[in-house]
Amino acid sequence: MADLQALPPEEAIVYFRQKGYAVGFDYRDVWQAQHQAAFTVAKAMQLDLLQDIRAEVDRALAEGTTLQDFQKRLIPTLQQKGWWGRQTRQDPLTGEVRDVQLGSPRRLKVIYDTNLRTAHSEGQWERIQARKASFPYLQYDGGNSENPRLQHKAWDGLVLPVDDPFWQSHMPVKEWGCKCRVIPMTAGQLQRRGLEVDESPKVPTTPYVNARTGEVQQIPAGVHPAFHYPPGGRRGSLVQHLVDKLEAAPAAVARSAIADLVQGEAFAEWYRKPAGRFPLGYMSQEAIKQFGAQAAVVLLAEAVLLDQLANQPNVVIEDYALVQQILDTGAPTRQADGSLLYRLEQADGSALLLTVERSGVAVVVRSLVRVFR
Repeated sequence: MADLQALPPEEAIVYFRQKGYAVGFDYRDVWQAQHQAAFTVAKAMQLDLLQDIRAEVDRALAEGTTLQDFQKRLIPTLQQKGWWGRQTRQDPLTGEVRDVQLGSPRRLKVIYDTNLRTAHSEGQWERIQARKASFPYLQYDGGNSENPRLQHKAWDGLVLPVDDPFWQSHMPVKEWGCKCRVIPMTAGQLQRRGLEVDESPKVPTTPYVNARTGEVQQIPAGVHPAFHYPPGGRRGSLVQHLVDKLEAAPAAVARSAIADLVQGEAFAEWYRKPAGRFPLGYMSQEAIKQFGAQAAVVLLAEAVLLDQLANQPNVVIEDYALVQQILDTGAPTRQADGSLLYRLEQADGSALLLTVERSGVAVVVRSLVRVFR
């Protein structure tokens, strides 16, 4: 008999691996749709801690690692690095020194459950959109928990078109520990099961104030404020969120995060389908002063990449991973128009010429060119 094993959820893995890193002391510091763009763990303020935790979440997603194995692998590492138990930490936003919970089995369970469920949900949403011509309806399945939330249980069996606005605010997961899901359905399946398309629920909202930012929002019933964002928005929120967080992060953290992004799936996906601007490098304080810039993160705009693809056939995707090296080792030359020109010699006798310029408060790539002697 053949040994059949479930394949890893490709869309969920791609979604998770496109994330960058974000450092936050409080879970409200990295907020709502920002989670679609960045991996974060509240109070894990060191990049190496985030990398350790993220690697095990990735393993769990791709290999089906159980919660017990996830905890077993991570606990010794976190304890060795001192991120365990209750400790005093200073809140960087308020300056207050607080007694806080760092690593614990319970926190690891929350990290495991939340990241896996949201990744599976985002992956499913991508499949839903790709197949909605054949499966134009979704049925809410809210009876999967031993003690389901009353609001979620009330929607159990609800059938609505894929494009109904209800799913933009209530596509699971929408609460901590939520086990709700949706089931794609064809018109024929509805008919065979005696189901009808329901009216879109009129869901009341209540005001919520994020005490960390002061932002006031109207949150729909049945949705925790932290999960109040539409599905499938990672490409739209990725760049702006990452730039904001990278500019605020310590230089070492920002540089490492950018390197991870540019060398990983995040940039590869953006390179295939560019939208907005992508962070490629981080300028030194000396270069920032010389340039008269206010920002340190160097961005590649969608329009510039499209021009590069059309007019710079000798520049390939791997060359963009060299931007940080160019910024670090190349002696910039100020051009007549105020831009900076960097040069990096290559082993094959060619050289990469990087030109950056100011665009408002941002620093952007004007061009990346390979020249031959």
